[in-house]
Amino acid sequence: MVDFRKRIGNKTVEKIIDPGKLYDSLDRTSDKGPLRPIQETVLSEWHNNRRGERDVILKLHTGQGKTLVGLLMLQSKLNEGVGPALYLCPNYFLVNQTVEQAKAFGIRCVTTEDELPDEFIEGHAIFVTVIHKLFNGITKFGLGTKSLVVGSVLIDDAHACIDAIKDQFVITLHHSESNESNAYREIVELFENELRSQGDGTFEDIRRNEYSAYLPVPYWEWWDKTSEVAGILSRHASTNAIKFAWPLLKDSLRHTLCLVSGTQVIISPYLSPLEQFGSYVNAKHRFFMSATVTDDSFLVKGFGLTPTTVQNPLIDPKETWSGEKMVLIPSLIEERLSRAAIVQTFAKEVTTRQFGVVVLVPSSQRCADWSNYGARMVDKNSINNAVEDLRNRSYSKTVVIANYYDGIDLPDSMCRILIIDSKPFAEEFLDRYLEDRRQGSKLIAGRIARIVEQGMGRSVRGEKDYCVIVLIGSDLVRALQAPGQREFFSQQTRKQIQLGKTIAEFAKEEIEIGSDPMKAFKSLANQCLQRDAGWKDWYIEQMNTMESGGQTTPNDLLSIFQTEMSAEQEFQGGFYDRAAEAIQRLLDKYAIAGYDKGWYLQEMARYTYPSSKAQSNELQKNAHRTNRSLLRPKEGMIFSKVPTLTPQRRLERIKEWLASHELFEAVITDLDAILTCLSFGVIADRFEQALKDLASTLGFESDRPDKEWKEGPDNLWGLRDNQYLLFECKNEVSLTRAEIDKRETEQMNRSSAWFKRCYPGSTVTRVMVIPPIKLASGAALIDEVLIMRKKHLDQLTTNVRAFFNEFRKLDLRDLSLGKIEEFLRIHRLMVDDLTSTYGQKPTV
Repeated sequence: MVDFRKRIGNKTVEKIIDPGKLYDSLDRTSDKGPLRPIQETVLSEWHNNRRGERDVILKLHTGQGKTLVGLLMLQSKLNEGVGPALYLCPNYFLVNQTVEQAKAFGIRCVTTEDELPDEFIEGHAIFVTVIHKLFNGITKFGLGTKSLVVGSVLIDDAHACIDAIKDQFVITLHHSESNESNAYREIVELFENELRSQGDGTFEDIRRNEYSAYLPVPYWEWWDKTSEVAGILSRHASTNAIKFAWPLLKDSLRHTLCLVSGTQVIISPYLSPLEQFGSYVNAKHRFFMSATVTDDSFLVKGFGLTPTTVQNPLIDPKETWSGEKMVLIPSLIEERLSRAAIVQTFAKEVTTRQFGVVVLVPSSQRCADWSNYGARMVDKNSINNAVEDLRNRSYSKTVVIANYYDGIDLPDSMCRILIIDSKPFAEEFLDRYLEDRRQGSKLIAGRIARIVEQGMGRSVRGEKDYCVIVLIGSDLVRALQAPGQREFFSQQTRKQIQLGKTIAEFAKEEIEIGSDPMKAFKSLANQCLQRDAGWKDWYIEQMNTMESGGQTTPNDLLSIFQTEMSAEQEFQGGFYDRAAEAIQRLLDKYAIAGYDKGWYLQEMARYTYPSSKAQSNELQKNAHRTNRSLLRPKEGMIFSKVPTLTPQRRLERIKEWLASHELFEAVITDLDAILTCLSFGVIADRFEQALKDLASTLGFESDRPDKEWKEGPDNLWGLRDNQYLLFECKNEVSLTRAEIDKRETEQMNRSSAWFKRCYPGSTVTRVMVIPPIKLASGAALIDEVLIMRKKHLDQLTTNVRAFFNEFRKLDLRDLSLGKIEEFLRIHRLMVDDLTSTYGQKPTV
């Protein structure tokens, strides 16, 4: 073999580190042309000004070649002598896609599911693999001081990787027939008394293995009993549920949260133990790739980044927007364009369709009506087959994907109509725990915005791609319009949603002159789909009014995440007072109020417990007083009754609720968000919250004793003259169930006894919301109870909707109390109606 290097005049051949010149030297395939201008811009900025920085966030629009930019940055570092180089993806689909791209461009990479490749370790090739290959308790990269030294780490789709990493740090014990199930039962038995004290009714649901029922183990009991917990987990450490996280958590169990549900016990660290992964924390350079539409504040806690890093991403400062999205919000156009109407129209199979129609829904329960009209239902297990069918131009069936807003690419004709149906809500218990207890929090608002944006980004995957995005569901529309929500969306998405509202006004004008609402809606969509020149020019003109510079993460959110992380680190380091003081400074600086104030007071109570149990209990009392969804304090809780109102005050409250809305359309949006959740099959917590919200709209005071006081019924409405309406809700029971069982009647009997004890001298109507009417053998009710079945619940929601529709053409700020009372009477919503109409006596 001829050694051509000996023929080179300059015997020393330096490796190229300039990524632009490096690209020119690659043996890429013939169809790969020069770098795009945007790629040249960001690579030049990094190489000339930022290649010495340890942490860099790279943000480019979808379809602008982030993957190639990331690979070139890693290869540049390898050529510089900073190796090994590691490229991490959230899933194997992206791993395969990245490897294919690397090969096409002539960049040397390796991948494997087994041992770490020698070429990677020796710095000869980039290792492309999934994120959990590095982040797990038995990682091949090693833990702590035994970790493999890595020069550069790149994390693709960083937000999705955060979720993938969190899963690796969690122990999830299932209730099933296995050793894992034994551990579940042992932990439930260990904490039974403490769990009962946090919700006796909910604990009974847990014992019945109801999926949605869950309770947190109080932090004080968990702290005191971690030795017993360690013994249980150690005995079962060989099970798959435990072995991957056990090495990470076994010596820090006191710093974990435990949630117990009817089907799972979940043990999760308050702070991800990133410090145990030396390959990550000691890497000389770390790159994080993120979409331009995403708020990166979550990277502070998710990857331990500084606010300065988040505030200074690597971007093209001249770039503003990319791709074409016609956002349509049907309910803002005309009330007849309801969610039901859109489902019925777009769920049907169309054999002549020339493009894909994809629907994103928050849960499989939301899929039922789509399925009834012929749509194809897809979940995480079947999504790959559905995407492959779309890629093969199988478009006739509408594809409905449940609880999957990220990680799928649907470019061009694979998806020309994308429908996002209803507000995304937490399915996993850890997310539900935060969402249930931090209502109105910026954390929750940011999460919803991030998921919606991720969903909207599935279909427009390049600069020339286009799609009609349809937003339906009253809860989603209300969330998009909520005060303070806009700041969590990117500039591009804010502009597109605002254009959607403008388009709605244009459509209203068409309808007012006689157009059929659905025809007007379809005509609008077709202007995008059929490439109407006027639409395209108008869209470009409007989007060009955006300012350049990309997404700016709110400074206060960055500061809050940084403080939360620092406080937890102080606590886990044994500096309990400093941890509590950090949270107090956060409360003072941002004047945090409402549910979030209670949340932070509970955090202070948790930080104080090891040093002063008495002071911790006082803080917990204040936390619960501020936010009654939080833990019931160990002692000294102050109980307050639900007040009853005079009939006139009830009418005044209804008037005030109506007058708080500028337009009647806003009344319907808020009402729909409540009534949508008042149906059988909805997660119990959301049903019970909707029942409480309904009480407010109908002018009553109410609370949720089992959630707020940790004992008593699910809901209690204060009606009039010391008269109450008590609800036990079993709305998750199957509609085909034949009988009410013994445990359910016992729960109602306990709630009835609680009411007699806490409301002596008051009268009450007891209602059990449940499909069956017949009592099972051994089931007995001590007091008179009405059973609210599906037909009764449907009648109630129908009457409520009809009542509020009476105000459609009236001035919401000038309503007479007499007219409100008249409508209540017509639609059977007076107190006497509520205590007699919507239920029937059980049968034996």
